[in-house]
Amino acid sequence: GNDRGSSYRSAIYYVDDEQKAIAEDTIADVNASGIWPGKVVTEVEPVGDFWEAEPEHQDYLERIPNGYTCHFPRSNWVLPKRAATAAE
Repeated sequence: GNDRGSSYRSAIYYVDDEQKAIAEDTIADVNASGIWPGKVVTEVEPVGDFWEAEPEHQDYLERIPNGYTCHFPRSNWVLPKRAATAAE
């Protein structure tokens, strides 16, 4: 998309090992799917101090449904899973 730089990085913050494993497995599924040309760059980090964003950043897509040019609903889409042997 158009948003680049450290302020726009995606991240998943986990509170326990199970959440971390789910995040890492999902990223591996996305990478293995070959659906997108690049690899996932989302950071997976333990949760730490967190500050809520300002009101103008809350519920953005509900307030401005066409606000992102690269976002669109995929109501029936499901990410293909890696083959069982590849996941181990």
